[in-house]
Amino acid sequence: MSEINMDPCKHGLIPASSCLDCRAQSMPTVYVSGGGMKYHATRNCPALVKGQKNVDNPTEIVPTSLGSEIAQGRKPCRTCSPPEI
Repeated sequence: MSEINMDPCKHGLIPASSCLDCRAQSMPTVYVSGGGMKYHATRNCPALVKGQKNVDNPTEIVPTSLGSEIAQGRKPCRTCSPPEI
């Protein structure tokens, strides 16, 4: 059985794994756009690029942590198969 690291996170929470902010930041980077309902493994995902071309006013594609609020509620893209939450 593995031991739990009892070191505090940068916010002082013990164990550090109980800090939602720190845990979210340690998750992989994914890419999202303002109007999309999916998150993507790469900025160049064909489905993301196609979606941007299909809207009148595309928003910026931004990198974010998979655990971030902006990624929550979105589904993984079937084209680029990003990691799942």
